[in-house]
Amino acid sequence: MTKYYLTTAIPYANAAPHIGTAMDYLYGDILLRYQLLRGNDAKLSIGTDEHGTKVQQKAADNSVTPQEFVDNLQPEFQKMRQALDLNFGVPIDQIGQPLSGQDFDGQNIVSVRTSDPEHVRRVQEIWRRLDQAGVIYKSSYKGWYCAGCEAFVTETEAHDNNYICPDHQKPYEKLSEENYYLATSKFTDQIREFVKNAVVPEFRGKELLGLLKDGAKDVSISRPADKLSWGVPVPGDESQVMYVWVDALSNYLTALGYPDENWHNDFWPAKVQIVGKDILRFHAIIWPAMLLALDLPLPEKLMVHGFINVDGAKMSKSLGNVVSPLEIIDNYGVDAFRYYFTSHVTTFDDGDFTWEKFEAAYNGELANDLGNLVSRVAAMIRKYFDGSLTFVDETNELRDQAETLLGNYRVAMDGLDLNAAMSAIMEYVHELNQYIERSAPWKVAKLDDEAERQQRLVEIFSTLVGGLLLVAKYLSPFLPETAETIHSVYGYDELPDTVPIMFPKKYLHSDEPGRK
Repeated sequence: MTKYYLTTAIPYANAAPHIGTAMDYLYGDILLRYQLLRGNDAKLSIGTDEHGTKVQQKAADNSVTPQEFVDNLQPEFQKMRQALDLNFGVPIDQIGQPLSGQDFDGQNIVSVRTSDPEHVRRVQEIWRRLDQAGVIYKSSYKGWYCAGCEAFVTETEAHDNNYICPDHQKPYEKLSEENYYLATSKFTDQIREFVKNAVVPEFRGKELLGLLKDGAKDVSISRPADKLSWGVPVPGDESQVMYVWVDALSNYLTALGYPDENWHNDFWPAKVQIVGKDILRFHAIIWPAMLLALDLPLPEKLMVHGFINVDGAKMSKSLGNVVSPLEIIDNYGVDAFRYYFTSHVTTFDDGDFTWEKFEAAYNGELANDLGNLVSRVAAMIRKYFDGSLTFVDETNELRDQAETLLGNYRVAMDGLDLNAAMSAIMEYVHELNQYIERSAPWKVAKLDDEAERQQRLVEIFSTLVGGLLLVAKYLSPFLPETAETIHSVYGYDELPDTVPIMFPKKYLHSDEPGRK
């Protein structure tokens, strides 16, 4: 049994979670379930990034303390995690506990809040170890800063962006202050090698190597406490607060108990760390530098996904195009959400959401192709075999297609291409639907020879039942409720008294066919 550690980037706790937050959760949960399906001892870390300028400002705007502000947001994150049907392995209330109250061995998912006293204590010890390794020094910083990104940028980058952050469309701030620095440049060669080998997809790594052509630059890792009071104090220097990214990145280790003596080092290094493209540089430059200085192995893969746009435009409150994942889930079910954002959003590029596209996928692919297949086969088994499934044998007239599914699925999953894995499953669903039309059991049922008729029906429906159970198995990391429903229908000796209608058709945002 392999120890398999996955992480998601922790969302910034300055507002309720959105689709971008849900994507990290979703990808992490799918990979977690896949590894558990393979028999591995898999763990996923999630959490919330709760320190920094934006939280401090939002708290002031709401006349509460920063701690009260982030505490008040936690129910929103819990609601999102529960709605997405994440595989916690324990009641979700346990995931909401502080680190000291979580049972690492008993749960599949560990959650870290960066305001948790245990995390703070561990982060301060990490700082001390970095300092002891000789990679932290103090110097004056003069340059550009984006409050929205909580990031410093070089003069070249600021100039190339017209001195306006492309993500937040706000001018960079010119800062002049005394900060602590991380000697990232010391690790340039190892960072380049890490980027070449670890970043998935490869084209994201190539983009990053362009930023490293002149070497990794030392980065500021603190802010003056008189400018930012809401953060982890620098050990031995109360006048400085840790840069939010040093604090946040460390959560991947503090979730495992590092640097305490009895930390779960058998789960490190992480097999996969899931990040959005906008925060890749922090995970591919600052993070490996920290790990190298701590003499810890680097993560095996950085899985980088794109953004979700709405009708071709970036989601924005000012544009009024923000879509809540909970709105989708409440109206169509969690598996419909999980399906669209893996089947219709490519894993490594930007994706697009419109209600029209979503409903077309829901009604066409989930209701017609998959849901109708499940109910149609069950209806015929009830008709030809009186609902008994004891006839099912090893016959599989779609063996070649099943082997193709297995091969394509495994290659896609091992390559972290969740979209390609889902496509392989749905291609097999298409093959099952085509097989019904080709085999035409309604014609076979009219054959005069009873023995021939019965043998042929057994062959056809053994193939279909086996195929649907195979679909359920490979769907289980993606659509766990759907997989369980299919198994509950076909996984026993008798069909259930009633076969649930999967994905009943809905036209909340588009016109129902035939209706004027």
